[in-house]
Amino acid sequence: MRCLLIAASLAACSSLVAQGVVPPYALATLNPFPGLSAGPIPGSSVQQVNFIHLPSDPPNVFVASFTVTALPAANGGVGGLDVLMGRYDVLSDTFTPSTEAAAFNTSGTEFGLMLHPSGLHAVVDRLPGPPILAARPNLTSPFTVIGPVAPIPSQSYYDPALAQYRGVPQLLHVLGLDIARTPIDLATGALTGPSVVIATNVVGGTANSPSPIVDSNGELIGLSHHEVVGSDNDHFMSMDLDPLTPAIRFNDTTTWTNNGGFIGGKFFDAENSPSPYHVLQIDSYWCSGGRAPVGGTMEIRAYTPPTNSGAVYISYLLVGATFSPSAVTIPGVQGALGIGNIIVGFQLPQHDNRNGEAMIALTVPNTPALSGTVLPLQAITVDILASTLALGNTAAMKID
Repeated sequence: MRCLLIAASLAACSSLVAQGVVPPYALATLNPFPGLSAGPIPGSSVQQVNFIHLPSDPPNVFVASFTVTALPAANGGVGGLDVLMGRYDVLSDTFTPSTEAAAFNTSGTEFGLMLHPSGLHAVVDRLPGPPILAARPNLTSPFTVIGPVAPIPSQSYYDPALAQYRGVPQLLHVLGLDIARTPIDLATGALTGPSVVIATNVVGGTANSPSPIVDSNGELIGLSHHEVVGSDNDHFMSMDLDPLTPAIRFNDTTTWTNNGGFIGGKFFDAENSPSPYHVLQIDSYWCSGGRAPVGGTMEIRAYTPPTNSGAVYISYLLVGATFSPSAVTIPGVQGALGIGNIIVGFQLPQHDNRNGEAMIALTVPNTPALSGTVLPLQAITVDILASTLALGNTAAMKID
């Protein structure tokens, strides 16, 4: 049935590349967010945050990585800016630090600890200089530094991250004014192929701070990232990995927001105003979109904020023939509609409140002519107890 649904949609839609114009629907912002700022996080300030989820952990527990100042030696601190790992329970808002990332730290500047979705590799900026790659043999061992990533053009920073693209490990990084992916040998840190730009600046500054959005295989679907002009670094989303598609601004600030991450419908960024650097949280409804090869399986996820309450969230995926050129408001519905000529809609399973996730797997027909097709997609979420409807962001279903 799911194969038939997507086949009907594909047959009715021409190929296009875009992500629409509607950002995730923001429910509330908590700034600062004390649970992931200095105090619960050892050190005097928190300047970066990210999360991955490992299948061996409960749905509400995430591997968390941070950049902090004045990290105590007991937590692996050496001096300057250091990085830190641990486990974060989003439901109890508790962080348990570890020394798994201590090998990265020196008396200089380490910034932006980002883990591969497998949890077995990690990268940081060690400034000035190229990113540093590390690995570990299992999910409980500390990381051991492999060495610098090379060859890579010299620039002031890279904001490195790791993911897969069509099964090949990739370094995601700032390249000039843009964000690129470059194939990487995770055993040596050698970059093994040309860089491909996947998100470009849209406001005349520099795209930065890529946080990969991936499926359960670590395959790159999209990016949560930032773009800076002067001292204004806003939060954007790029959901189809095409640099010709303008990024969507999610959070517009008047200050600098550093590298962030997300847990379900909770987005987190680090911000320097008010001082000291701290973490802010934005609760949202959003949808990942999806990528898959011809004949493969496409995972699409919709997210709500994880919660201990008895809230019941149900999301529906709407597939259209076009993206709307501008957002359209609908009376009685929060958010805005960003797709036109809706072809089909279908319900996702009830969201798991432990991680805010609802996922559906669609079988892509084994039809080579479908390669390169992109379908407009948007999720609408029903809060059953509050009796509200909200449209999330527009995204894409892309067939490789």
